[in-house]
Amino acid sequence: MKTVKSILISAVLFLAVSVSLMAQSETKVNSMINKADWCSVCKANGDRAMAAFMSNNKDMAILFLGNNVTDDKTEKKSAEELKKYGLDKVMEKYTGTGVTYFFDAKTKTLINEISVAEPDNKLAEALVNAKG
Repeated sequence: MKTVKSILISAVLFLAVSVSLMAQSETKVNSMINKADWCSVCKANGDRAMAAFMSNNKDMAILFLGNNVTDDKTEKKSAEELKKYGLDKVMEKYTGTGVTYFFDAKTKTLINEISVAEPDNKLAEALVNAKG
């Protein structure tokens, strides 16, 4: 029974990694959203901004990642995720909370940035412009 369970768990993990790698290879843009529990802009606009972004990213050309800078523990966890996508060094100079940064997935160069406090139409425009 343990062997069957181990095989199933291994298969699920392999599938999850494969899907993640496939999505990562098809991604044109990586979007990093700096957020914090203490950020009033994040609290007031985060959910609305993500809804606007998601409704304009049906082709999944943009991969959205969160950079939680609430405290040392969340920053450390986010740093691991940033490193996985090659954005750890790049994000060192982009520290504003409540801001979404769009980077070329291959070159890691900044395409544009926008505050999540902007209206939905401006958020959608920034997303479309990031896709090129």
